[in-house]
Amino acid sequence: MHVALALAAMLAVSPRWAFEDAYDNVEGGDWYMGIDNETAQLAWGESYVLWSLMAMARSTEHPMYVDRMARHIDALLAQRDDARGVADYRGVSGACWRNTSYQDGGEPYCYAVHSGMLAYPIADLAAFVATWRHRDALAYDGETFAAKAGVYAEAAIATAAYHDDEWNDAGYYVFRGDATFLAFAGKDQPLNQSNAMGLALLALHDLTGEAAYLERAMALAKRMRAMMTASPSGGLVWNYWGGPYKAPGEDISHAALNVEFAVQAARRGVVFTEADLDKIATTFLEHVYIDDSTFSDFIGGGGVNDPGYRAQIGRWLALTPVRGAIYAAVHDAYQRDYPAAGVGSGSLLLGWANLAAFEPRVCPHFFYPHDWQDQGESMQATAYGANVLTIPPDLGVTCRVPLHVLASRRVVAAQWDGEDMHRVAEWQPGPDFAARSVAYEPRWPLVYFEGGVLFEFQDDFNEAEAVRVEHPVVHEPPTITSQPPTTGEPGVPLEYVPAGAGDPPFWWSLREGPVGLAVDPGSGVLTFTPMVAGDYLFELALENDLGEAVQAFTVHVSSPSASTGEGTDTGSSGDEPTPTTGDETEESDTMSAPTSTGDGSAGSTDAPDPGETADTGGCGCRGGDAPGLASLLGLGSLLRRRRATAQGGRRAR
Repeated sequence: MHVALALAAMLAVSPRWAFEDAYDNVEGGDWYMGIDNETAQLAWGESYVLWSLMAMARSTEHPMYVDRMARHIDALLAQRDDARGVADYRGVSGACWRNTSYQDGGEPYCYAVHSGMLAYPIADLAAFVATWRHRDALAYDGETFAAKAGVYAEAAIATAAYHDDEWNDAGYYVFRGDATFLAFAGKDQPLNQSNAMGLALLALHDLTGEAAYLERAMALAKRMRAMMTASPSGGLVWNYWGGPYKAPGEDISHAALNVEFAVQAARRGVVFTEADLDKIATTFLEHVYIDDSTFSDFIGGGGVNDPGYRAQIGRWLALTPVRGAIYAAVHDAYQRDYPAAGVGSGSLLLGWANLAAFEPRVCPHFFYPHDWQDQGESMQATAYGANVLTIPPDLGVTCRVPLHVLASRRVVAAQWDGEDMHRVAEWQPGPDFAARSVAYEPRWPLVYFEGGVLFEFQDDFNEAEAVRVEHPVVHEPPTITSQPPTTGEPGVPLEYVPAGAGDPPFWWSLREGPVGLAVDPGSGVLTFTPMVAGDYLFELALENDLGEAVQAFTVHVSSPSASTGEGTDTGSSGDEPTPTTGDETEESDTMSAPTSTGDGSAGSTDAPDPGETADTGGCGCRGGDAPGLASLLGLGSLLRRRRATAQGGRRAR
């Protein structure tokens, strides 16, 4: 039994489908397209939509996410001041998105933080496309992604340059001194506002290799790190404005920008280290996370569950590779309190994108036999400190253990390292079984019993109200049961309808194939028309929450003359065709299917200052319909009905 459990090793796909539900909610995926930034809806709404699409593009490499980003970025650039023909308070119509709502007199001002929030994903996408295998495929408007990335690179460079005069060589950005209508004219900007520009600078260095961008980003990182103070719990704390720490520190929404900057800097080896990220993760687990229902509003503690701050925990998920317990805490809160079908704000959409992008492997549990009494569908603890175990597929990588728990009393879940128990989750009592998670933390890789690491449930034990845990559900990893085609002819459409088995939901993807070719993640149907003879290499993958199956195959396309001896015209040139590989094939077609749209309505966005990231709703104006990647390549949209069928009867985990 435990050998089978150890095979449960791959990324889960349920959050990907949840993201699709969330994305469709606002204007069928258009979100803030067609809206300007006068009231900061682009800076604190559309930016998060772009960040979320970038997270999905990186984690799946599916062309539809890059195509969606292209549509959104094109609409965003159409709202830039130099495109709209409007100007800031100086009369300059620059490469920025002005705001008028934060100034009492309505003076137009372009905030560096707004530019950073928007230029960061633009530059990040341009850098991504540079090495992406589909870079020469066509976007929604018929331009190649590579060509569009060139335009986006120039746009991000221009936006960063607009704020050059706000840079202080001491290592931070300042508000313009002649903007006397601002309360802080000439003063250094809050940490999160400078660091939003720092994110754009890091991406621009990735894109261009220019040292000046890295030098500024490094200066910002050094300043940020110097402003952090060690807390008694081993975390790092800081203030909104920097300076000597004063409790409770920065709110968790603005702080999430600084966390993102620290994570991105550390990934590039810029000032911040893995040890620093570990301390920031400790800040979340010791100061912000109180229990499964309670989160502090500030990084140093203080008030809890402010609706403007609480949902922003999803923006801390980049710390998952450091501490899996953060993912488990956010996962359970989002599943329960922020269901994807009700998402109406950009920051919540980003939370779901992060849940998809950082989803750890799912590991089933089993019971330590001496601690439990069988109650049929569940086991009941017989004493304080009852134990469950899981077999991580890799002791060096975190995994999430999904449980259904009846906790009549407050319960702390702790992982055993051989000497001490370490809190990884804490649950409020409730009257019913509820979906809860614990995370295996690889920093304590003790194998205790039958190949499993051990977790203890600590509560104020009472036999009549002892904790109960349902038996693990038997899940099947995916398998591809169909046989792919192996031959074809030039100019003749070829279709492959794959079949799979296992535990839904499923996610199909084409990991190798002709440039621009993709499959509908819900069906996996592959249709393309080879234009010349040759061998076409494909790699089709099927994933579920437990694992993946990969089917690699080659389609040999022979010319009619070679197979029949006849000189039939196939529509190709008279020259001898060059055999093609998956990276050389010309334009291809995939399946076509109806388009699904969301039915969510938009709410309002309230941003009381230019650094405010807490949004409780989103609004967007639907742009005109345009042909997209779906029509150019025939890529089928994600069908709700198919997805619902695939997920039918599936218990939330």
